[in-house]
This record gives sequence, structure tokens and C-alpha cells, in this order.
Amino acid sequence: MRVQDIQEIIEAWAPREIAWEDDNVGLQVGSGGKRVQRILVALEITSEIIIEAKRKKIDLIITHHPLLFHPLRSVTDTTDSGRFVQEIVQNELAVYSAHTNLDFARNGVSFILAECLGLTDTDFLERNSSGMKKIIVFVPPERVEAVAEGMASAGAGTIGDYDRCSFRINGTGTFQPRSGASPFVGAVGNFEKVPEVRLEMLVPSWRLQAVIGEMLKAHPYEEVAYDVYPLENQAKDSGAGAIGNLKTSMSLRQFLNQIRAALGGRILRFSGHLTSNVRRVAVCGGAGGSLLPTAIKENADAFVTSDVKYHTFQDAREKIALVDAGHYETERPVLESVAERLRKTIKEKGEDVKVFLTSVVTNPVFYS
Repeated sequence: MRVQDIQEIIEAWAPREIAWEDDNVGLQVGSGGKRVQRILVALEITSEIIIEAKRKKIDLIITHHPLLFHPLRSVTDTTDSGRFVQEIVQNELAVYSAHTNLDFARNGVSFILAECLGLTDTDFLERNSSGMKKIIVFVPPERVEAVAEGMASAGAGTIGDYDRCSFRINGTGTFQPRSGASPFVGAVGNFEKVPEVRLEMLVPSWRLQAVIGEMLKAHPYEEVAYDVYPLENQAKDSGAGAIGNLKTSMSLRQFLNQIRAALGGRILRFSGHLTSNVRRVAVCGGAGGSLLPTAIKENADAFVTSDVKYHTFQDAREKIALVDAGHYETERPVLESVAERLRKTIKEKGEDVKVFLTSVVTNPVFYS
């Protein structure tokens, strides 16, 4: 397999287009055409991760935190990022990062965190705008299946857990071919009335051009009439954070102990009454303090995230239990999910590529 094949596997789950606009996701260093036989999955690049990669003869490192987040003005050994890039290039490694696209994906960072904490009936805490468009095209009845199938193959017609979704209306199309035209039906100079099907399908905006390309390829007309409309629908498969329910209610004290056991953190920063009841829980892996108002609005009893500011704790008082469980601790659980998904998909494709989960703890925060 090549780097670009691994990238396609990840982005089928966490499309790069759902990432924050200013985020830097995707291939950070290396070539998409590089052959891959051994992959290392880690939260971020550190000197220890590069040493591990060399020891395990890794071809591709997949990280959650981008190696290159801010534009580089130089690549020298005076900065960590410059030194890392030099070592990666010298050792012929490639680095791919899935950051906020993995945060915002269904079954991404926050969903895995929710699973670790024992939540059920989990869904997004806050949905993104869908970025969906509707494409409408007019097709002769005998070619509508071929056109619809071509569009679906490029990513149109998916709604939640349903594929090949479309709406079709029979109608009449009119046209008059001018000199130089080569009409599929009718003759130059004649006014024609023909039966047509109005075919409507939804398509993610980032797949629109591919869908149009497949539609034009399958369509028999020399000039194809089609419309594209922007939609304001909420996304089904992307959003921020997650919310669900504990199987049984428990006190905040018990829930804090459950968080420690699940994430391995020794110290938790929190606000709330230790005897208060917790059943409905919102989570956001990494720094999710900005989602506090949404967690309150959704009637969560507790909100688990990290990097919480002092004033955010104040905003939560008497409204919700707020728990800062650590940035590393709330994001690391997704790494196993990334590794397992890669192993499963690679095996299904009949390829022999080994996927390793890092044994290095890259957390820079210590407690005493």
C-alpha cells in the first residue's frame, strides 16, 4: 500500500473537509506515493516517537496533533519542529495528521472518550452545519439508473446510514438543437419534447466536483442541464463533543473515581458537589471549554473535557459538574481506535501492513 491509500482509509471516516478551516490536517511530510509496510500511531511527534519509529522500521507515522501547525519560516535545528522535520526526512519517514477532522467525526475522539467513560446512547453534543448541497439533473428515463449509480459512486446520495438516496419526478423536457449540435434525440432545427426524469441527490460540498464529473460521464446528452443548491441542514456525521448516559446514576464522587480508572489520571480538576447525581454526561476530548453552554443547554449533569479556564469553572457553578481530566488523557484513547480501524480495513483489502500503537507516553504534563 501507499501513503495515499492509508490517507483514503482515514478520510473515509474523518474527511479532512470537516476540520476547522485554519487547521492543518493531512500529509505533513513525505510523498503520497511512498510504499508503506509499517505504521506507527501516536498522539504527536516527539524525539522519542522518532526514535521508536526508527527502531521499529516504520514507514508512516500517523498523529492526532499536526507536526506542522503554524507556517514554518525556516527548517533548522534551532526549533523542535525544524529538527523533527530534518530527522523525518533523513530517515525517509512520512507523517500524516488527522486533527480536528478526527475530533469532529462520528466515532472520533469524543465518541471514544464517551465509550471509555461508560456512556451509552451517545450522539454529538453540537452538530456542525452540514456543508451539504443538492444536485438536480434531468435524465432520459432509460439512462437514469446509470447516472444515479455514477453519482452515488462518487459520494452522492448518502443520508445517515442510508446510501443511494434520491428523489425522482417524471416530466417533459424541451429543446431545439441549433446548427452544429449533435443531439442524443431529435434533429437539428426541430423543437423537441421528450420524457425526462428529474433526479435529485444530496452531496457533501467537498465531493461535488467528483459527483458532477461522474454524472457528466454517465449522462447521454451533449449539453447536460443540472442545478446545484446550497443547504442549511445540520450534519449527520460531524460535530463537536458527544453526549450520552451512564447505565446507572451515581454520585459525582463515584463518577470522578470512574474517570480516574478509565483514563489513568491521578488528579482531576473539577467543580460541583460531590454528592450531586450524575447520569447524563457531555464530553469533549481535548480543549472543549467553549462547549460548556451547549452541555448546560442539553441538560447534562456533568461535562468532561480539558484545559478548562478559571472563569469557565465559574460559569459552571450551580449549573453543571465540570471536570478537567487532562488534554492527553482525554485524547489518547482514540489512538487504539485509529490503529484497530486501520488493521481491519487493511486486512479486508488483502494487504500486509503492520500497524503499531506507540508505547511512548508523550504527555508533557506531570503532577506531584
